[in-house]
Amino acid sequence: MKEREFLEQVSRMPVFTAKQVSAMVGDKNYSKVYLYRLVDRGLIGRLKRGYYTVHDDPVIYASHIYHPSYISLWYAFQHYGTTTQLPKRIEVMTKRNDSMEEIEYIRTKHLWGYNSFNYNGFKVFMADLEKAVIDAVVTERVPVDEVQNAIMKCDLEKLEDYSLRLPLSTIKKVGYVAETAGEFMKGLYEHVKSDRNYVKYYAAEKANKWRVTND
Repeated sequence: MKEREFLEQVSRMPVFTAKQVSAMVGDKNYSKVYLYRLVDRGLIGRLKRGYYTVHDDPVIYASHIYHPSYISLWYAFQHYGTTTQLPKRIEVMTKRNDSMEEIEYIRTKHLWGYNSFNYNGFKVFMADLEKAVIDAVVTERVPVDEVQNAIMKCDLEKLEDYSLRLPLSTIKKVGYVAETAGEFMKGLYEHVKSDRNYVKYYAAEKANKWRVTND
């Protein structure tokens, strides 16, 4: 395969793998040399072992390294216009922890609550705002005032539905943060009010009916 044809073909992919290149050039051993030369000349970038891209924008490929995965937290809040902060890294929820120069992969068991959208001609997977709120509460990676701002733009019925899929401890924390944002989520409270256990959340400030504490 001619170099120009190869680069045109992989430019239509957010990410491509060494295995795919081997199939394209028809020789596994030669494909390794082929990739090395292209990386060395700066025509493609190596993301991690076996994964490559021709794109400079990490948003294009961030949610295509691991499957399933989706962008969440700071970048999602920026995407939905709930924050003016510019995220330093793209945080992606997936099945394992990992990191690259501009991307951090965060382990979660709850890989739902996201959709795809078109970004510069590529499909990108992004958390719904409501799921990004839950991810922020669970991971404690976003300041509580930013989470409160996001809650004010949420579909509260969807936030309640998503929260009720999760453990009681998460339901309590989401309910607590929502109330501090001025939104009492009665459905969540009815679900947890009989549970006498306390849960820890770094931003809890005082005794509350949700039994959320920072102690």
